[in-house]
Amino acid sequence: MVLTIGKFEGIHLGHRALLREVVARAGSLGLQSAVIVFKPHPFVVLADEDYKPIFSEQERERLIKSNGIQRIITLDFREIVTMNAQDFCQKLFTEYGTKEIIVGEDYRFGNNREGTLRTLQQAAARHNAAVRTIAKINNISTSRIRELLAQQNFCEAEKLLGFPFFIEGIVTKGRQLGGKLGFPTLNIYPPSDKFLPPRGVYTTRTIIDGAEMAGLTNIGVCPTVNANEDERLSVETHVPSLQAGELYGQKIRVEFLRFIRPEKRFGGIEELKAQISEDLRYLLTHM
Repeated sequence: MVLTIGKFEGIHLGHRALLREVVARAGSLGLQSAVIVFKPHPFVVLADEDYKPIFSEQERERLIKSNGIQRIITLDFREIVTMNAQDFCQKLFTEYGTKEIIVGEDYRFGNNREGTLRTLQQAAARHNAAVRTIAKINNISTSRIRELLAQQNFCEAEKLLGFPFFIEGIVTKGRQLGGKLGFPTLNIYPPSDKFLPPRGVYTTRTIIDGAEMAGLTNIGVCPTVNANEDERLSVETHVPSLQAGELYGQKIRVEFLRFIRPEKRFGGIEELKAQISEDLRYLLTHM
């Protein structure tokens, strides 16, 4: 197989250039294309146990495969982080039978990052395999994308990702308060370990069975109608003229376009309804 290795948190333009190279080389050599990723995220193990990756494990897998990768190998990072560089190379070239590895020019691996590109090249030579490198695309990093998303700057984040930031999930029956207000919503509950933008209301594009529909999405706990603000965050999307109840159990994707306002507690239901109507007018003028 032709293989690459990494966190692949954002699957941004730099990552996708690497994935395309893996797919192209695998095709030219008549081999399988593959990616090694880690679970949990290395930053969770090494620095911050509360770290939340931009995309969930399932979202990451779909993004990687959408770039033509045939096989994804998920390794437990808690085991890999203590493995010495030579043992890791043995796993790559003996256990997986890798014939070519493509990595960034600054790639390091193994316990205490002892393994270098030279280490990998020497191990490859012993197994009649090859190592290729790909240059990093300047100014594209997962940390920068996270900053932009936290600042609700979806336009700039999209330029680095190459696609809109999104949240996927299964439409779940909620308290049905939106319907009672006249604004039914599609409710999804992302995994607790997935990065979310700040609580607030956003213009979004909802993808349902390939169809794209403009809508309003609230990330939060709906404090005006919910006294328990410690409740799990929900992603509630109102798509005008769409009946949410018809989609229970269906997977949807919500792509984030613009920030409108923070989530807030209103003085009552009528005040909330008036604000939603105002949000809808904003949506219609920015579609």
